[in-house]
Amino acid sequence: MTVREQLLEISELNIAKRLIQMNEDELHDYVQKLNSFVEEFPAHEINIKKALLDKDYLSLSKNLVFIKDMLISIYADALADDCLKQINGFTDIKHEKIEAYITYFLSMLTMLSIDIQMAILKDENVLENKQTGKTTDDPQVEQKTILAVDDNAFFLDILKNILKDSEYKLTCVVSSRDALKFIQNRRPSLFILDIEMPQLNGYELAKKIREAGHTSPIIFLTANATKDYVINAVNAGGVDFIVKPPNKEYVLSRIAKHIL
Repeated sequence: MTVREQLLEISELNIAKRLIQMNEDELHDYVQKLNSFVEEFPAHEINIKKALLDKDYLSLSKNLVFIKDMLISIYADALADDCLKQINGFTDIKHEKIEAYITYFLSMLTMLSIDIQMAILKDENVLENKQTGKTTDDPQVEQKTILAVDDNAFFLDILKNILKDSEYKLTCVVSSRDALKFIQNRRPSLFILDIEMPQLNGYELAKKIREAGHTSPIIFLTANATKDYVINAVNAGGVDFIVKPPNKEYVLSRIAKHIL
């Protein structure tokens, strides 16, 4: 798929009509704007989290204005409008509600940043053949089964609640060591791996999973959208990401993309 086709799949970008009209130079300029968003977002995210912790609403608003302007420049219109509404409403709501909104909003921006990076990486052929895209046809794979690995049981509980009424069978473990033991005798059809873990981190675990002969898709669970994280995940064989805190709609849609 071309970068145009990849970008059309990112629902937060209101670009369908615009992309049709873009020539190659205009598309190149637009991709540069997307890259600018990806590179600048992490610093603003840090500033926003600090301002929220300090209850410094002036600094919080200033950083959100920068975010809003970046969103407008890349045609993420709905997110930009939502950002503006919240900025204007900060003086009328309690800190707990501001904190809840900001946490949710940052997770949306993180997912947008990651989706943009994945689209550009695919266009640049950085992904090579490391990603299988869909569940393997290996007859030994247990269909619609998922192994989730995270040393924080809280996030695993969220996944359990999201998937409890779904068609998927979820197994959760809290360490890379337990995951490696599990896959000695089981072949899940999808892996969800946290990145920041003791013993083996998510990248290292993913490589061990591949070395053990498992080819099922790997989705990384993360709260970090920096380029190093994304590229390292791709190099480890990751096909996608779920952003913390997990959102039900996003979790189910991400899984459905990669599991038969």
